[in-house]
Amino acid sequence: MSSSDTLASLNSAALGADMPVVTLPTGQKVQTGTVATLLINIKKYDALAAQAETANGQEKVEFDTQIKDIEHFFLAAMPLLHKVGMFDLFIPDEWIAGTRSAGRRRVGELAKAMVEENK
Repeated sequence: MSSSDTLASLNSAALGADMPVVTLPTGQKVQTGTVATLLINIKKYDALAAQAETANGQEKVEFDTQIKDIEHFFLAAMPLLHKVGMFDLFIPDEWIAGTRSAGRRRVGELAKAMVEENK
């Protein structure tokens, strides 16, 4: 499965509908639903991170596994979010700093790492 197929599958599952690919005026093809799915997954990540902080034993392992699943989406979405300029509008450091959202902070950390890798 290609990375765009993976993203399409993750977006469609999160939103409960098959999300189409659209062509931008620049000719770039992008998967729709990615930003909406990002917002849904940030909220899920926040809830799981809060629960994981107070969990112990098997519960913590289960929360950590679910958090890793959400991070899989974050990583799958990164190339598209960069392509459409999400991290030009809100730079990774803005996602990381001054937020009570663990999910938003994690997205910023992953975006920043991707920027550093591509330098």
